[in-house]
Amino acid sequence: MKFLKITISELLHVFGMLWLIVEATSFFATDEAADSVKGYWWLFLLVGVVIVIFRLIPKKGFSFKLDGKDITMELVSGDIFKQKGPIVVGSNTTFVTSPDVISERSIQGIFTKKYYTNHQALNDVIQGQTSGDRQEFGTTVTVRANKRTGYFCALADVNENGVAQSNIENIRVSLAELWNYLGSNGEKDVLNVPILGSGFSRVSATREELFQEIVKSFIASTSEHTFCDGLRIVIHPNDIKKNNIDLLELASFLEYSCKYSIVESTSMGQGTAEG
Repeated sequence: MKFLKITISELLHVFGMLWLIVEATSFFATDEAADSVKGYWWLFLLVGVVIVIFRLIPKKGFSFKLDGKDITMELVSGDIFKQKGPIVVGSNTTFVTSPDVISERSIQGIFTKKYYTNHQALNDVIQGQTSGDRQEFGTTVTVRANKRTGYFCALADVNENGVAQSNIENIRVSLAELWNYLGSNGEKDVLNVPILGSGFSRVSATREELFQEIVKSFIASTSEHTFCDGLRIVIHPNDIKKNNIDLLELASFLEYSCKYSIVESTSMGQGTAEG
């Protein structure tokens, strides 16, 4: 039903523009020229249909410049590991790396398998930057391997059964601390971010809501400092299909936020700068 509404809207928009061109031609041209133009109604119809089809082809990426800042914000449907630049990896407050706790399907699990021979090798890198005890939400460590940088950010607690748990407030705190950390420790590059909290953190919020939190939090952080060339939020195509995510709707929110959001200075806590 939604697709039908969009199709009808696009048809009306395109044919309205074409009809305006025909009427303008009829007004300024001679009657003979106007009749000649109207004789090509089939061509206008064909052009209109082609334009509508082109506009309805699903886009895989959107890019908008943040108003008043030399920063680009992107929304991409794709594999985050195929994007250039550092990756934010959602982790837990004890930075557990064991496959008994961390799913191989999670961003952390894929990162481990892709860049390390085993989870213990990753664990040694992380524990070398932390005390080994439970860390505060938003604590971030930098992990570098095979020309790939990962910022592991603590988003969730892990209970005695090895189950990660978090909530929307913890995500907000974690995002603020993450940006703070990157302000002092991050690479000046385009930052790739998944929908943090949407996977094994078990946050009771939709992916759309989490997307909005990331966008709003990032924009607010730019009033404090500029720590990257841009933010690229990457959603895997399978995730889009499985959860029926409307990419156009997210893109509209992102565009509006970039154009009209009033960035106010926020009182963010100091990020735990480790690494």
